[in-house]
Amino acid sequence: MPPPDVLALHTIRLRRPRLADAEAILEYGSDPEVARYADWPIRSDLTALRPLVQDREVRWDAGAEYYWVITERDRDRAIGGISCRITGDAAEVGFLLHRRFWGRGIATEACAAVVAWLWSVPTLRRVWATCDAENLASARVLEKVGLRHERTLPRATVRPNLSPEPRDTLVYARERGGE
Repeated sequence: MPPPDVLALHTIRLRRPRLADAEAILEYGSDPEVARYADWPIRSDLTALRPLVQDREVRWDAGAEYYWVITERDRDRAIGGISCRITGDAAEVGFLLHRRFWGRGIATEACAAVVAWLWSVPTLRRVWATCDAENLASARVLEKVGLRHERTLPRATVRPNLSPEPRDTLVYARERGGE
């Protein structure tokens, strides 16, 4: 059951990305503060980013990953992104937001909407996400949408914009029916 192409929420919209979004995605994705805890290196080349945006459409159509850009409700410019990957009976959620929009509840609103949609999929038993152990803002978002800290994976993920060494990763999750 694929998700809706567009989710119109209280202050934001989530919609499938378009190639025309590449420039806006590059704007926030190349910000060292935004990409600080990412598990991919900072992107600074629009030409290299375009195929990644196109790949989002292919992955959506294949059911491999659903990725929405986050826009303000009344403006159609991408200010962030949120994705979910469903594997078997579990789904992983991840998000990224332009620094200008931090602290406004936007990541929480987007994540809550995606998690709510995931729970509408009857075959899912588990929703989970990870974040760097020092990324307290993302950890708070995950807690606000009902995920609970499950475990800490020591030295589990390389965050190339911080260090070439693996860093501790927090795993947040919720099982169907769990509080």
